[in-house]
Amino acid sequence: MSNISFNMNARCPDHDYKHASFEIENLNANVLDNFVKGYLKMSAGPGFPLDAGLKAKFNLADIEKFYPVQGMELSGNLLADLETKGKYLPAKRIFPQTQANITLANGSVQTKYYPHPIQNIQVNTHITDNGGSMKGLHVVLSPVSFVFEDKPFSVKADLKNFDNLEYNISSHGTLDIGKIYRVFALKGYNVDGMVATNLSLKGKQSDAVAGNYAKLNNSGSMTVKDIALSSDLFPKPFIIKNGTFRFNQDKMNFDSFKATYGKSVIVLNGALSNVIGYATKPNDTLQGNFTFTSDGIIADDFMAFANSSPTSSAKPAGPSGVIMVPRNLNLGFSADVKKVKYNGLELTDAKGQMTISNGSIVLKQTGFTLIGAPVTMDATYTSIDPKRATFDYHINAQNFDINKAYKQVKLFHDIASSAANAEGIISLDYKLSGRLNSNMQPVYPSLKGGGVLSVEKVKLKGFKLFSAVGQRTNHNGIDSGDVSKVNVETTIANNIITIKKTKVKMAGFRLKFEGQVSFDNALNLHFRLGLPPLGILGIPMTITGTESKPNIHLGNGKKEDELKETEDDDKDN
Repeated sequence: MSNISFNMNARCPDHDYKHASFEIENLNANVLDNFVKGYLKMSAGPGFPLDAGLKAKFNLADIEKFYPVQGMELSGNLLADLETKGKYLPAKRIFPQTQANITLANGSVQTKYYPHPIQNIQVNTHITDNGGSMKGLHVVLSPVSFVFEDKPFSVKADLKNFDNLEYNISSHGTLDIGKIYRVFALKGYNVDGMVATNLSLKGKQSDAVAGNYAKLNNSGSMTVKDIALSSDLFPKPFIIKNGTFRFNQDKMNFDSFKATYGKSVIVLNGALSNVIGYATKPNDTLQGNFTFTSDGIIADDFMAFANSSPTSSAKPAGPSGVIMVPRNLNLGFSADVKKVKYNGLELTDAKGQMTISNGSIVLKQTGFTLIGAPVTMDATYTSIDPKRATFDYHINAQNFDINKAYKQVKLFHDIASSAANAEGIISLDYKLSGRLNSNMQPVYPSLKGGGVLSVEKVKLKGFKLFSAVGQRTNHNGIDSGDVSKVNVETTIANNIITIKKTKVKMAGFRLKFEGQVSFDNALNLHFRLGLPPLGILGIPMTITGTESKPNIHLGNGKKEDELKETEDDDKDN
């Protein structure tokens, strides 16, 4: 390296960093026949005022002559010319005025990871922003092209006014992205598959949003095959087996898109809109409507951190993470799924309308079969971060087997713990909201709601609570019997289930009870045992302790017997 020279000045006239400034002028360096020239002036005031320029000319093949580039061979002629001046205030959408030209002619990249190079790389890029704003930004790619494995690929783009994007994009060629990945062998990632493009996109973002489709000229297609994508948010690769994107004005149509995730297989048909805005602006929303069909979905596979990373066979310890929902999506689905498995539950014949919007999944009048019973549900699920989520649902399940529900549905097991020794048919109409922890399990102090458990016809066997009542009152035989036409109304808040006054006829006795049950199985029930024949004479009592070890106190209870509430601290637990 030769002819290295520059002038540097740095100053801060007082102790306030906002008055500091830094300058490098007359920067010059030569390497063989290559050179770098430039200057940089900046200060720490509001918007970090900047004035900089850079000119460079490099033959990339010369780099290895003065700097060791291990495992890689480069070639091509690189020219860069950049000037920028102004303030950087992104919150006010103020940017430096910029002029930049970058070209690469006849470039190639050869690495030790793959036997063939990416060659004939041509890059011609012009960036201008004379107004120092997103509106004045103009980016031209004319073109970017290369050849890999004898397959040419090129893309041209002319992008203006990023406040109301005016675009003109065309792309032709085939990409074997799996082999391109292996050229660079980025450790910890895995990409594979083929993409073939033949498309032309031209128009304004505002016309697409306003529905002025006659002013757009978007056409062409992009075909994908065996694409495997991995993301930090999802523990398994998302594989697109095959499918074709067709571009028609503002829409990107999906034709028979077949994809797999773990053991889940889905088929999508439908269309996306605002694709250009979504691709070019970080906060723009992708919109669309689809029909969604599948023979089977395993929802557990979609939980963040659910299994090991794609490059590791070891399973991590600790929580798995919630299902993450992107916030810049507004998608509608008409779903028809034959089987869904989630947290040990198996739902069959799931049909309904689903919307993904602003980080939430909303189900409306979704019907499915659970443990052999028809269920309809309205629900909202929102992911807060990878370890927390909230839910709100209304479920209506008619005539289901109470014993199956107790054994197979954990939340029912916890809410209706007394169903352990019951057989028969019940119905449930319940609203519930709350928070899910990093294992996608409900945080019980966060649960709020209420509803009715309707007993159609149930046979109780050895019901411990009633057995304890019988022993304490010397009236045995009330722990077993048939119960029918009973509605048990409850509310839930702060880890407590509150049971409203309920009347039950069983084994000749007339029972009345109300009170509290905690999710820790603690009891505080006010109970009256009405004696045969008509229950006019009765024995009042208070039941505390737990369901497995109840304490029976004859007489009415006291205020201090009420169970202690537990408020949700909104932390992952």
